[in-house]
Amino acid sequence: MRTTLALLLVAALAGCATTGTAGGSRPSGGLDIALPNLDGELVTPTAQAADDVFVLAFWATWCQPCQQELSKMNKMYPVMKDRGLEIYAIAIDGPDTAAQIGPWVTREGYAFPVLLDRETQVLSRFNPRGEVPYYVVLDASGKVLQEHQGYMTGDMEELESFLDGVLRPG
Repeated sequence: MRTTLALLLVAALAGCATTGTAGGSRPSGGLDIALPNLDGELVTPTAQAADDVFVLAFWATWCQPCQQELSKMNKMYPVMKDRGLEIYAIAIDGPDTAAQIGPWVTREGYAFPVLLDRETQVLSRFNPRGEVPYYVVLDASGKVLQEHQGYMTGDMEELESFLDGVLRPG
């Protein structure tokens, strides 16, 4: 009986474990994210292979540097997708600008999924300051490989070079 209780306690605690990094708490296993897409369907980013790599790009319609960053990611994505890259653009727009997300995405023609983080809960988990643009690169298990705050000319070339080194060979 005592062994069974101890095993149950260990199992329960293991399910709540997080790994701390410079940006705050991170999920220890998998991405552990579920957000609605533009159609209101709940999406849970899941790796299809052990060497898949995810980029979560947090943005808002009112953020011009975010728009520049996503435009460059949109060009990079089709080239690297077959190598295991998954990009999710995660909009943090509040009620006053949320209606602009759909038309913006349609106009820009993003090739990757767009998810909605209305309460900024996912953003806060990875970037407690909550500033955008911000992206985080994760491996298939949810381990943070790289994170980046802000946007300047040359940032996407650096990201592309980094991804070229961690994605499966093309």
